[in-house]
Amino acid sequence: MAEKGGKPDAGGGAANLHIFVNRRKFEIADGVTPVMTGADIAKLVDVPPDNAVIRRDSGPDKDPIGIGEEVKVKNGDHFLVTRKVVEGGSLGGDDESRAH
Repeated sequence: MAEKGGKPDAGGGAANLHIFVNRRKFEIADGVTPVMTGADIAKLVDVPPDNAVIRRDSGPDKDPIGIGEEVKVKNGDHFLVTRKVVEGGSLGGDDESRAH
């Protein structure tokens, strides 16, 4: 079956290309392209590329994707982006007042 413009809806037609990063859907309007770098994928979920670990979240290949590594994106691909370093902070605004 074809979508608008005669593009197939199965098989990754570029007209409706979308991926999932950390279970959130992203489309062409969000910056999804048929070939993306690890940095491109990390930016979709606002994780700085230099602090990101990117992996496919589906299929057999779950090795890390390098920041500069290009991957072919298929319609409906799932990726997981985590941070290498998580910086702690206060849990509430009262911490500073208790210290005095």
